[in-house]
Amino acid sequence: MNTQQLKCFVHVAEKLNFTKAAEELYISAPAVTHQIKNLEAELNTTLFIRTSRMVKLTETGALFYSEAKDILDKMIVAEKKVKKLASQKLAVLRIGCSSQTELYTMENSLMRLKEEFPEVCPQMIIQDYFLLKSLFDNRQVDIVVATKEMLEDTHDYIFKKIKNIINYAVVSQNSPFALKEELSFKELYDVPLITLHPRLIPFQHGNKLQELIILHGQKHFHTLCEHDHSAVLLAKCGYGVAILPEIYIPANTQGITALPFTDKQASIEYGIAYHKNVKEKYIKQFVKNFTEDKAI
Repeated sequence: MNTQQLKCFVHVAEKLNFTKAAEELYISAPAVTHQIKNLEAELNTTLFIRTSRMVKLTETGALFYSEAKDILDKMIVAEKKVKKLASQKLAVLRIGCSSQTELYTMENSLMRLKEEFPEVCPQMIIQDYFLLKSLFDNRQVDIVVATKEMLEDTHDYIFKKIKNIINYAVVSQNSPFALKEELSFKELYDVPLITLHPRLIPFQHGNKLQELIILHGQKHFHTLCEHDHSAVLLAKCGYGVAILPEIYIPANTQGITALPFTDKQASIEYGIAYHKNVKEKYIKQFVKNFTEDKAI
């Protein structure tokens, strides 16, 4: 499958006319037909119903149209971004983190970066810890906000610790637990728990609290969430108690209460990391800004 095939398909799908599609593409109608036939052969399906009187998308063709259109639109946007970067000599700063909540903690640092380096365009990348580590290892991300444990097998990087983090119980303000100042895990024996997918949990090994959560899940129902915001939302709506690292608890806690556990749990170093020997001043400056902001 290539770009020319997708362009021919999309134009024919929109015009439902091979001749008009060829005119728009400045190629011959037989060339358009050839590209469509090759695409159908590659996909092993029929995309158009063609008669002497009409051209009509098949059900498969209609489904494929939205996907093909989306691919071409993204290519156009990417091309414009690259040309803009080249013409304006802009630099891209790729910042990785694992949650939407962490994005909000970067606001002041990004505003300062805009003032200090207006030619730098930040690109925010939200992925799970495993994919983030891979992107960082392959230098496809310049900076990661993460735990030190996550990066333990990574080489040639500098880690700036911000704080030690632990897990909290997030409950609805209508929950009887909301009146407490702290919580024992034993009190949650018959309570539905809301947890994050293991890919999003920044630490597990050697953490007794995580072991208790696993044992709880063997006898009781757990809601497993793919996103920190969905875990908080479900807890807020009373579907259970969410067990979350404090970095995933939003600053706006309206409708929820975050309670520390009385149970002993392992803490872990949380901070920001970047590659050694970087020449770009804006990378070090963002790290400095972010570290200073979190220290306030």
